[in-house]
Amino acid sequence: MSLTRTHYRVVGQDDYMLDITVEPTGAYRVDCGDHTSHKPRQGRLDGRQVGELTRLIDALGTPQEHAAPEGATGFMAELTLGVPPDVRVYRVWEGAMDKVPDVMALVRALEVI
Repeated sequence: MSLTRTHYRVVGQDDYMLDITVEPTGAYRVDCGDHTSHKPRQGRLDGRQVGELTRLIDALGTPQEHAAPEGATGFMAELTLGVPPDVRVYRVWEGAMDKVPDVMALVRALEVI
């Protein structure tokens, strides 16, 4: 299977934000910020990275939402795969990421791009 459009976004506290988009071509953009802004990074994944992301995407189970506990603010992650009408969306509070190891593995691979 080939790489699908992948978008990962998490918003935290104190203006923390991470937004990663990977296109089927391997082009990527990483935008992150906190109290000190960071300039967006972009580039193109190599063949090994494309293969790893594709393997991790193919291993994902059915999307399930893991909401934040009552009173928690921020750090709700959203992973969107594909383009309409074929889209899968995984919403996971960062504190519950260990409950979905397949999603966690993909997110960690995205975070090191």
